[in-house]
Amino acid sequence: MPRGYSPDLVEYLKYKTVKDGIGVVLAKKCIAANIPSTIVAQLLNVSRQTVHAWFRGGKIQSDRIDVIEALIKIIDKDTATGALPLKDYKSSKSYYNSLIGPLSRVLCWARLVRALIVSGCYV
Repeated sequence: MPRGYSPDLVEYLKYKTVKDGIGVVLAKKCIAANIPSTIVAQLLNVSRQTVHAWFRGGKIQSDRIDVIEALIKIIDKDTATGALPLKDYKSSKSYYNSLIGPLSRVLCWARLVRALIVSGCYV
């Protein structure tokens, strides 16, 4: 399994709530589910450093919010069904591969809606 989350981050998140942003919510879900930040970064097509900035309440581009919300819903569902938390590196790779399809559809949908809004075709 890739290196776990730092004790400093875990301690920092103890005092944060949903009011501190969707990145903090994502962080708490990923830590509880043992999902490595590298997997989150790959799924969301950003750097690991960006993911860690979001985890600490950093600004998130508006076009990423829908995909992050979808990932949080998937994590919640998979936690409820027992697919999470992940147990080892092999299971994290398998989990990543299972998510590529659903999240890429959400990402494509978010880009389409944004393009329609920008073009003035959808308000």
